[in-house]
Amino acid sequence: MPRLPLRTNLHLPPGDDIPFHVYTVGTEQQAAITRLKGFSANQLFLTFSGGGLFRPLGRDKWDIVEANTLLYIPAGVPHEYVPQGTEPWLVGYVTFVETHGMLEGWGFGREPYRLRLESMEKLLELIADVWSASGPQYDAWRCAELLFTFCAELKKQRIGERGAENEEAAAKTARYRDSATGSAVRFLHDHLHRKLTMTELASYAGYSAKQLNRLFRRELGLTPMQYLQRIRLKTASLLLVEQPNLTVRQIAAHIGMEPDYLARLYRRVYGKTPAEARRR
Repeated sequence: MPRLPLRTNLHLPPGDDIPFHVYTVGTEQQAAITRLKGFSANQLFLTFSGGGLFRPLGRDKWDIVEANTLLYIPAGVPHEYVPQGTEPWLVGYVTFVETHGMLEGWGFGREPYRLRLESMEKLLELIADVWSASGPQYDAWRCAELLFTFCAELKKQRIGERGAENEEAAAKTARYRDSATGSAVRFLHDHLHRKLTMTELASYAGYSAKQLNRLFRRELGLTPMQYLQRIRLKTASLLLVEQPNLTVRQIAAHIGMEPDYLARLYRRVYGKTPAEARRR
């Protein structure tokens, strides 16, 4: 599987004609992730090798995600997934936002589901094509065309019952906010686990680091890195209470921090270490 680093399309073109927009696309070795508020876009995950476990938060049962499997996770569904076994969990992903609800009628609605696939070759080619049309030279119409082809290929390949995808379609997914700050904020919430630098964030957002800092300070009173630190600590605080089986080291990995740094920063902000906070 070719390694395609994360590409994101934060700047949407004007007008309402395009029925769906690609948000992020790429391939990677999947790590453990907990998203307490879900992801801000619909996620299409293809497992090429290895595998893991997935569940919406609040549900006891875990679903097994194996090779040659699609995992669809709707926007806004709190969830978590963890790798399993010794083989790396290698995935390709495309995430998207709808503006007219066209794909909802094909089952990409409010319920997550898994789908066993016959062949991955064509789907991997389409991911690579979407990736090529994304990023700094984002071609919105080309990406929409490729995404539609991608979903058509999934529909064609389905094996057996589609299960939860036949649930009543959800209301249309909310549009992205237009401001650069809003787009960058959404990106930070979606990618807490990544070890982001200011330079990388500015590159994803399509601004210089100086410009993005100025926009954040004007609208939020914080720099992007200060905002990221704040939401990481808040997420750590929630995980300490809501996920008692996770160690402090695992929580630190979930939010993209080193355990020692998390402990020092948590104590400085909250007056106690994460371990002390959990005991209390």
